[in-house]
Amino acid sequence: MRKLFLLAGVLLALALADGFWLEPRKMLLRDTVRIELDAPRLRAVHLSDLHISEDRPLLHRLLREIAEADPDVILVSGDFIRDLPRGGGDMSPHIAAAAAFLSELRRIAPVIGVQGHSEHQGAVVAALDRAGVTLLSNEGRRIGVGGSILLLGLNQQAGTDRWASAFPSPFRTVRWQGEPFYGARRGLPYRNFYSHWDPAPLGMADESGPLAWSGYEVVCDTLVDTEDAGAGLAIHSRYVLGEDRMYTLTRGGGKASRTFSLWSRGTPLHEKDDLETDVNPEPGRWYRMRLRTEVEPGLVRILAKVWPADAPEPKDWQARAVDRSKYRVEAGTVGLWGWGGGMVVYRNLRVTGAGGEVLVQAPLTGPNKPHGFREGARGTRLALALARSPYVPEGTPVVVLSHTPAVVLEASRRGIEAVLAGHTHGGQVRLPFFGALTTRDALGAWYDFGRYHFAAPNRRGLTALYINGGVGTSVLPLRFWCPPRYAVVELGKHGHTD
Repeated sequence: MRKLFLLAGVLLALALADGFWLEPRKMLLRDTVRIELDAPRLRAVHLSDLHISEDRPLLHRLLREIAEADPDVILVSGDFIRDLPRGGGDMSPHIAAAAAFLSELRRIAPVIGVQGHSEHQGAVVAALDRAGVTLLSNEGRRIGVGGSILLLGLNQQAGTDRWASAFPSPFRTVRWQGEPFYGARRGLPYRNFYSHWDPAPLGMADESGPLAWSGYEVVCDTLVDTEDAGAGLAIHSRYVLGEDRMYTLTRGGGKASRTFSLWSRGTPLHEKDDLETDVNPEPGRWYRMRLRTEVEPGLVRILAKVWPADAPEPKDWQARAVDRSKYRVEAGTVGLWGWGGGMVVYRNLRVTGAGGEVLVQAPLTGPNKPHGFREGARGTRLALALARSPYVPEGTPVVVLSHTPAVVLEASRRGIEAVLAGHTHGGQVRLPFFGALTTRDALGAWYDFGRYHFAAPNRRGLTALYINGGVGTSVLPLRFWCPPRYAVVELGKHGHTD
């Protein structure tokens, strides 16, 4: 018996050494993928889930091997950077390490990427751009010889996928003390949900109407019923268009900031700005939010204040920020925000233009959903990307670059030729003869990494899905039976059908 315990201890020690040291730090595998397309051959390196937090020898080895592969383009399926725990912390070391790696990557070939789950902060998006990464946000770009391939880049932060499971929007008419208000009632998990004013767009890619509003003031009342409920407003928002770009005045719950604060998505706000109102709402009490934007040449100014609706309005603005970056969001619509557990309700929304004209006046009360509000984006991520793509001749092959692979269910029905995705980490922890324990994706654990085919109404009769097992780790710095990997993907004519 003692020998059995000793053997079990040795095996456990070896497994831990493999999972925490050998595989994530010393091993790197290369996949070679050939996808037949009716286009001149394009050699791409496909990366995913780098989750960079610091400079590591493995990243330098990856750079050397990518340079030796001599790609025409480098495609990244999101999660460039290691996100911080929900409790927060300083992201700057992670951002600096990721930017340094990507700058070196850009020296090898053009880098095109999409936002995953970890690129939700404006400072991260700006750093990726400065490093030379072209981020596609539910839009298309022609690549290859003569633009012979249409690449659709899908943003994980904005939009959903058809036929893939997703959390439904919690926005609806809910009751507080017997009266109906527009708001959101929900529990876990903690996710961002929006309901935007977007009453009658002329098309999926229409940027007129509320999307063209610039420099206005918003007043709205809100109430939360628990400390775990989030509340707030989004302004200059491009979300309905499929872009994760906006300014917000929000308060979270749980371990997040519970005071109303200014935030940004898609553009950085400087920490030296006074972003906090220092107002922490009491559950069950109405609060009034006032938010103003001023757009001048070269800058956007954001001003905010929050106070109990039954008390006098503060004379001075409590929070303020000035965005002088090239990523500043100069125009966009208004949205309501829901997050966390519990319930949030809204009333008396009023939007006023710079000239004093009333743009929206909505009581947000009554038994029915108020007219003109849209939960989520205008369409699926794929539909938005197709609508926001340059013209291509009929028969041009289409390749989708996505963080999560479940979009293949919609892509295959549309006859799209190929999907390159990541997110699964190959399971990150795999058991011999069993495979991945979980992939945290709607397709299920069977689709962990590698190549798969789905029937499709196109020339070859199929959509090729390649799931990249990724380089980094999430939750724990652990990889077991699942080494880091990258792929060299040959797109185009190969003389035979794969």
